[in-house]
Amino acid sequence: MSLERGVQLFNAGRYWDGGFYKGLIQVAAGCLHYGRRNRRGALNKWRSGADYLRPYLPANQGLDLAALVRATDANLAALESSAEWPELEMPKLSYRVESGGRLPPPPTRRGRAG
Repeated sequence: MSLERGVQLFNAGRYWDGGFYKGLIQVAAGCLHYGRRNRRGALNKWRSGADYLRPYLPANQGLDLAALVRATDANLAALESSAEWPELEMPKLSYRVESGGRLPPPPTRRGRAG
């Protein structure tokens, strides 16, 4: 799914129709829950977000999803196994660098009919 299509779905109120975007939103929501010390919310959103992103690994639209899912999974494991509230570093989005040290080209826009 293109970024443009994701924006169209979002603007139409169809927030959960795009699995890739849904995964990113849920990982972000998990980070928000973690910041509010809501264990159940963080666990649920990180788990579902990572699961939505797995079909798009290792990268999608230049984003390094493998690194994001690894960091999310590590936070899930740390939060699940700790009786106390652990200090965790929140997952970060980054671009996947191609061989030669270059960032991938931006997605191309498809031509419009008419």
